[in-house]
Amino acid sequence: MIRKFLVPSLLLSLALAGCGSVPPAPVDHFYRLQAPTPSTTTAVANIEVRRVQADSLYAERPIVYSEVGNQRQLKQYHYHLWLYPPAQMVRDDLRAQLPKANIGNKTALVVDARIVAFDRIVSGTGSTAQAALEVSISSSAEGKPVLIEKRYQAEQASSDNSITAFVVAMEGALSKIYAELQRDIEAKAVR
Repeated sequence: MIRKFLVPSLLLSLALAGCGSVPPAPVDHFYRLQAPTPSTTTAVANIEVRRVQADSLYAERPIVYSEVGNQRQLKQYHYHLWLYPPAQMVRDDLRAQLPKANIGNKTALVVDARIVAFDRIVSGTGSTAQAALEVSISSSAEGKPVLIEKRYQAEQASSDNSITAFVVAMEGALSKIYAELQRDIEAKAVR
């Protein structure tokens, strides 16, 4: 009779002992982009950044990544998150970067963009930040044609394999895009 109660009691004790050894839950890590240094070039027009869109995984806060050998498959980190959605960060960067000076009667330009890549590409030795934006720039005047419609993309290697180094590399990739966009705007405004 004692054996009848001893085995279930022993199993219950082992089960309860196992519950006490659960590791703590992982901690969320949040990352933000540092604001780019404002452009020092001469303002060529009033520029309004109307909207920056992001679809699917890029509309969410988890950092998106893929592996070098399988870039068709995108994954999200569970505990490494952007502080704000990428579209909001890029919109704020563009507003800080592009000129806003009022230059008389010159027509204002309107910028619309869509994020098409905002990834960490992971390899065995490090990682690379990959950014791509589809940008459309038009005159704010009614019926005016689109002045620029282009896909801007850039990559920047991380200094090491950490997520923080990836974030710094993403800032570098975006800076390259912003500089190219600035050159294109200046070239169109001179015409």
